[in-house]
Amino acid sequence: MSELNQKPQENRKEQTQKIMGVKDKIDERRYQVYLMDLQCINNNEIADKLGVSLSTIEKDLYHMRYFCVKWYKDVMDSSTKSFLDLYNQIDIVQAELWKMYRKETDVNVKKRILDSIVSNSIKKNKGFKGMSCYSEVWYARQREIIGNPD
Repeated sequence: MSELNQKPQENRKEQTQKIMGVKDKIDERRYQVYLMDLQCINNNEIADKLGVSLSTIEKDLYHMRYFCVKWYKDVMDSSTKSFLDLYNQIDIVQAELWKMYRKETDVNVKKRILDSIVSNSIKKNKGFKGMSCYSEVWYARQREIIGNPD
């Protein structure tokens, strides 16, 4: 009776090991696909080099992009999103101010526009320095959570 109980457990272990081996091979292939994609090798060439179908390469790339976007959304908290929104709005305002500056003929108005451009640049720079500090704290917190890879 104990022999019957051992065999299913052994089979389950073997199956688990096989599955893990297949997952490792897939992960390694995806890593190779990623590296080749970064080198601007087209999908057909990647498929030929790795000896897999084009649809496999496309699925691997989709998988990587999907999880990159998912990770990005997961790690971005509301303060980071707010900062990036503000940062982008300053860029939009700056572009409009430069357009106004180029069209303006009155020297005094041009001076006020330039003052606004400089003021916005300083705000943007200060905000970026604050975000840099924030990101260092965030990275330190992530290293604590997942462990330091170094």
